[in-house]
Amino acid sequence: MPPDADVDRICQAFGITPVHHDRVPFGSGLINSTFLLKDRQGDNDWLLQQVNTTVFARPQLIAYNNYLAAEHLRSHHPGYPFMRGRKTVDGRDLLIDPVHGTWRVFPYFRDTVSYDRANSREQAFSAAQQFGRLVRYLDGVYVGAFQEIIPGFHDLSARFEVFLDSILKAEPDRMEKAGPVIQFFRDHAGIVDTYREMVNDPEVHTRITHNDTKLNNVLFDKQSGEAKYVVDLDTLMPGKALFDLGDMIRTFISPAAEDDPDPDQCHINGDLFEGLVDGWMSEMTPLLSPREKDLLFWSGQMLMFEQGIRFLTDHLQGDVYYKAGRPDHNLDRAKNQMHLLAAYTARKEELEARIEQLIR
Repeated sequence: MPPDADVDRICQAFGITPVHHDRVPFGSGLINSTFLLKDRQGDNDWLLQQVNTTVFARPQLIAYNNYLAAEHLRSHHPGYPFMRGRKTVDGRDLLIDPVHGTWRVFPYFRDTVSYDRANSREQAFSAAQQFGRLVRYLDGVYVGAFQEIIPGFHDLSARFEVFLDSILKAEPDRMEKAGPVIQFFRDHAGIVDTYREMVNDPEVHTRITHNDTKLNNVLFDKQSGEAKYVVDLDTLMPGKALFDLGDMIRTFISPAAEDDPDPDQCHINGDLFEGLVDGWMSEMTPLLSPREKDLLFWSGQMLMFEQGIRFLTDHLQGDVYYKAGRPDHNLDRAKNQMHLLAAYTARKEELEARIEQLIR
């Protein structure tokens, strides 16, 4: 974090009096750095976030997409609590500092809580319902007006080619450690073939989607336990609804932390799976084509495969994208996705039967 004097100047640019606030590191994100500005004298709390411009090279596009979504929701669903950032005193969405980077400020919702892992079917249902509602409420917006925040974010075919290229260029010691994991993902490349068919199928519609549907991107009411707010809208952009469902499946259904390489921890909770699919479909079913319904289970496989090769590629390239807190951290993350994909695929028949029951 910048020195206190510079942080004070950043706060003042957003019209926040820094002397009244304590600054506390906030959240567990792998990309951006976030701090809670906690009001010492009242409830005027804010979240101050530094945007990682290595990942988000054009952060202005994030603000633009959020503006388009907010305007659509204001016109068609005025009661929907869409999270908007605080503007600077001169009316900008971002503060771009030549020394300390790009900053923005969001409201902090008291009496809410976020979770890294789902604890019950009801919790999974409520969170997935909120993610589905956002996509359903944005149905009808002009998709072509929205910008691609990260080009090829869920382009599995392109990511697989980058993965194969990283194998050829990796340092020998990183290659040797990753050998069995590399082989696993190469053996499951059929998932990429299905992706190529899916992305060219006119029945699989392009919508405005969240694209990063981890549980901790939903805020829950502390009293009722209900999901209330969808947050972290950096990747709100054109995509397939299946990407959102797949990432929920990937991140909700196992108790293992994302960097836990122990295969025994990567077991599948069928009730959480059923709950999240049920919650998401409670909003999305009217929009889904028969082909999209056929691919519901596969969406989980796709996102586990995609995230696995992303972590593995980063390991092979020298940890240039994700924050690495220890040696081989990204390799451990890739192993986690490998074990999760294996466990999930082993229960394909049972989980597809649960989906079929929900569809009926």
